[in-house]
Amino acid sequence: MDSNGSRDGIKVAAAPVSWGVFEKTEGDPLQLAPEQMLDQMAAAGYAGTELGPPGYLGDAAVMKERLASRGLSLVGAFLPLRFSRAEAIEEDLSWMRGVLDLLAAGRPDEVMPKAVLADASLEPERMRWAGQIDEHPEANLPDERFGVFIDNLHRAGAICRERGFDPVLHFHAGSYCESGSEIHKVFDALDTELVGMCLDTGHALFGGADPLQLLADYGDCVRLVHVKDCDLGVLQQVCRSGGGLMEAWDRGVFCELGHGTAGLDAFLEALQARRYQGWVTVEQDRFLKPADTADALLALHTRNREWLAARGF
Repeated sequence: MDSNGSRDGIKVAAAPVSWGVFEKTEGDPLQLAPEQMLDQMAAAGYAGTELGPPGYLGDAAVMKERLASRGLSLVGAFLPLRFSRAEAIEEDLSWMRGVLDLLAAGRPDEVMPKAVLADASLEPERMRWAGQIDEHPEANLPDERFGVFIDNLHRAGAICRERGFDPVLHFHAGSYCESGSEIHKVFDALDTELVGMCLDTGHALFGGADPLQLLADYGDCVRLVHVKDCDLGVLQQVCRSGGGLMEAWDRGVFCELGHGTAGLDAFLEALQARRYQGWVTVEQDRFLKPADTADALLALHTRNREWLAARGF
């Protein structure tokens, strides 16, 4: 492994969501300042970061300087859009174009960030029944909106490609692409030459899919990997208590690497066997607690990085 965290064409990044910074936590007073978070990423041995909520890392000039001064690449940006809502897509595509402008002007080096498209986790029934979608057909995407979903994914992908960005679809808890059957339905209908896959191990397990099987089925279109662990015991407790996605996040369903049930060792071995070339982003979607001090966060994310390094990444 070289000084930039690279082995066999793979580089390892972090993401602000692991520090409790994402679109559902804006304004949380427990969050670190962006400079301190980036310092911790660099100290823990990561080679890059994803964007987090647009603006958290600063405007384009500020972000570029902050990343460059720490030797961190900008490897991706999470772009949730309401793909199945014809009445909302123009507004969402306009927002996406603005984020692409930020990425183009603010990337610190030659790395072109992935445009990580995702169906927005906003629909109340999807949030309520996240993690148990197969048991609640009333929360399924209506058939008449599926074509809209795919068409708008293709539209977003084409816009990204016109700007020089490689778009990938991130299946995601609380979205209309969560369960194993939904992931297969969407990717079987998708032009994967246009829009590839961001394979997130934790969200796969959360939705009832097998990350290893997804890699076997769709490995040729996997262009970004999110390594995330998931504790199915916590998810089952949340489902039994009637909680939804927000409660699952709050109770730590996405846990420290190696502490969950995502089968990461077998997945990582298979990823290496496929000779995957690209970025691996370590993520631990989480709401911060008072115990998550700066020292505790640095220790946690150093352990996550060391766990992955011990497995050849």
